[in-house]
This record gives sequence, C-alpha cells and structure tokens, in this order.
Amino acid sequence: MYSTGRPPGLRCVGEVDFTNHGDWQAALGTLPTADDVHLDLSELRFIDTHGTLILVEASQGATSDRRLVLHRPPMSMLRLLGQFWPAEAAIELARS
Repeated sequence: MYSTGRPPGLRCVGEVDFTNHGDWQAALGTLPTADDVHLDLSELRFIDTHGTLILVEASQGATSDRRLVLHRPPMSMLRLLGQFWPAEAAIELARS
C-alpha cells in the first residue's frame, strides 16, 4: 500500500487477506477523516471478507460528508460489498 497525495488516498497492490489485515487496517487508519479519499485498487488482485469489513469500518469512522472513492476495485470486493454492505453510503465507485 502506498500513500497518494493528490487526490489524497492509497494505491493498493497485491492481496488483502489474513496475513496482512493489520497492515491494511493501519494504512486505512492513516487516511484523512475529512474530504473524499481515493483508493486506487487497480493492482489489488484479491481481498477477503474481513479485509472488506475493515474498509467498511474505516469508511464509517470518518466525518459524515467524507466518502471513500474506489477506483477499479477487484470483482471479489464488489461482490462482497453488494452482498453484505449494499447501502454503505460512505463508499462510492469512481466513474472512470
């Protein structure tokens, strides 16, 4: 995971699973709590259910007007979000 400056956020590479949940949670914990945060997930090959839950919890821990904007998330994440968190307003898919 790499921090990005403009727009503020993270670029994620590889996989998020039980071997690195702590790192994922720590990286998401460093994100600004105001304004939109962008996550470049184009190089994220896989994320498990718990990794997706960590993302959802990070989105809920910020100000009410902040959104996590997901850029090119893996299909596994889209399925999990749709199945378990379909109405999570703080998470938005980028339209690019």
